[in-house]
Amino acid sequence: MKLMKLFTHQMNISGGGGFTQDLVISSKDIPGLKVGDVVEIYHPEDEYSRLLIQVTSLKEELQHRDALSLDQAVASTFQLRALLQVYVKAINPSDISLDLVELTFKDQYVGRSEMWRLNQNLIGSAVYINKKIEFCQLVRCQVNEMWSKGERVAGGLITNDTRIVFRSASSMVYLFIQMSSEMWNFDVFGDLYFERAVDGFLGDLFTRWKKEGCNHEVTIVLFSRTYYEAASIDAFPSEMRSKVTADFRGRFYEDYYRVLVHNERSDDWHKMLTQLRIAFNSYPEEVLEASHKKYGQQNVPKAYNSSASHGNFLEVLNMSLNVFEKHYMDRSLDRTGQLSVVLTPGVGIFEVSRELTSITKQRIIDCGIGSDLVCVGEQPLHAVPLLRFQNKDMLDTDDYNIPHWLNLSFYTTNKKLGYSNFVPRLRLPVSPSTKDNVRLMKSQSERIHPGCETGSLNQLFDYDAYDAQVFTLPTQVQRQNFKPVTRKESRNTSVPPEVNPEQKKSIPTRPVGLVDYLSTSHAPTLFQPRKEFGKNYDSDDTPGSRTVIGSEGSPLERQLAYRPKSRPGRALINPFDPSRVPVKHTSGRRRWIHIYPRVSYFIYLLLLLWVLSRF
Repeated sequence: MKLMKLFTHQMNISGGGGFTQDLVISSKDIPGLKVGDVVEIYHPEDEYSRLLIQVTSLKEELQHRDALSLDQAVASTFQLRALLQVYVKAINPSDISLDLVELTFKDQYVGRSEMWRLNQNLIGSAVYINKKIEFCQLVRCQVNEMWSKGERVAGGLITNDTRIVFRSASSMVYLFIQMSSEMWNFDVFGDLYFERAVDGFLGDLFTRWKKEGCNHEVTIVLFSRTYYEAASIDAFPSEMRSKVTADFRGRFYEDYYRVLVHNERSDDWHKMLTQLRIAFNSYPEEVLEASHKKYGQQNVPKAYNSSASHGNFLEVLNMSLNVFEKHYMDRSLDRTGQLSVVLTPGVGIFEVSRELTSITKQRIIDCGIGSDLVCVGEQPLHAVPLLRFQNKDMLDTDDYNIPHWLNLSFYTTNKKLGYSNFVPRLRLPVSPSTKDNVRLMKSQSERIHPGCETGSLNQLFDYDAYDAQVFTLPTQVQRQNFKPVTRKESRNTSVPPEVNPEQKKSIPTRPVGLVDYLSTSHAPTLFQPRKEFGKNYDSDDTPGSRTVIGSEGSPLERQLAYRPKSRPGRALINPFDPSRVPVKHTSGRRRWIHIYPRVSYFIYLLLLLWVLSRF
């Protein structure tokens, strides 16, 4: 460590005159210093603002003794003041190695070959925040973020184990807004979900784009699904029958898409919020009354807007994939990256077709396109996103799937939305004490089952044995390398009617690990009872949740009597424990592992993307 005087200079990259390096230092001032070493520079009174910079060249002699010169932009970034004393100390490269480096670029096309060459060229070099990097006069990028040992740092050394991620500020973005029936509903704070989507999420997104100087090529599309109250296709006019489709329940629907912006660029997208509000006000009349105005009010059945879970979610993703698949044709050399964002007022649950899900998954993985789902609704307690497959055979159970190829986010904000000072009058009651809870449960149990003890209600059904049966493969499909692990004995010894005590002891359970991950050949599914669909298909009523009138029976009795049968030979997943969901390690998923660090500090990043950390 040596105390030296700091000077600043204006770096000249072209080499027409002046210094072309960001650090100028003499070899006589610090004996033993050589090219490639990393030094740490900071003021004695400012210990938290330290610069890590690499020595690229050494001067024989400078004008001033015991002095060094830094680029003016670098000194300003790290708050290093000129003509003051600074400490200069050589650093061991192994102590400052980086785990993750994020580089941003703009208004240029950077292919994978250029990214790989730049990655190899940066190995062994020290970088700092906001450092500008130029490679072969082709790639110009800037260091945005750096991570080391799980913490964000201001500088470090790139090694062979460092992951380098490239972020484009000029990409092609397809923004889809789902105009389902929830858009016209209010949240608990009195704001429309449309206000949360437009004034909240889109307002913050456009502000972030303006702050970062992004120049994306944006396409904004409004989409929804319209259902018709018709018993058969004959209820529609002959000219309209080719446009109407029937789902697996026999409901007739028609998908609607409206393009507001197509491949436009702007420095400030806030003016688009006004057009979205105008489109929101005219959307119900434009969509629901369009067919009535065209074919006549009496000739077309009544139409209504679907909910978010029954909308055309996967269809809009495939619309963007139709464009992204042809990215190599008529390529723009000032744009890099493709992204599709779906903004929905739902909670991340969608009823989709199994065949369309497989096609969409394969196309997204093959193209390597990022697909983001942003929900403005309240986050549920189970794992999302959750795709509910349409069972055309109308079985008593439904299949669920958790897509790993979809990035889900829930938008929350503390700022005021809308234009009112609405305060909800109804507040959630304060949770009573433990004694009050026991008294309440006892009074309810005596009201439902007079003369029955409180603890006996839990003994009517053994939930541990039921879970062991549902979330486990049957014995006949177990492979020889699977070693059954018996679940611990539960507190209650009673079992449901379908499982006798002898069968309960033979039920195998096993933890989901690497063996399950590599050997499971089926898609993850979840066992749930099917809802009964009446006139209101979007109802969330389940057995035991509605009001009991007269002698119909208590909710507890009907819930115990309703025991759906599981289908043999199928393994089911638990959405309340997503960390134990087996995910197949395919080549499409392995191709993106290279952007994540190999160190154990970033294992949680891989778990968030449903990728095992053992690779």
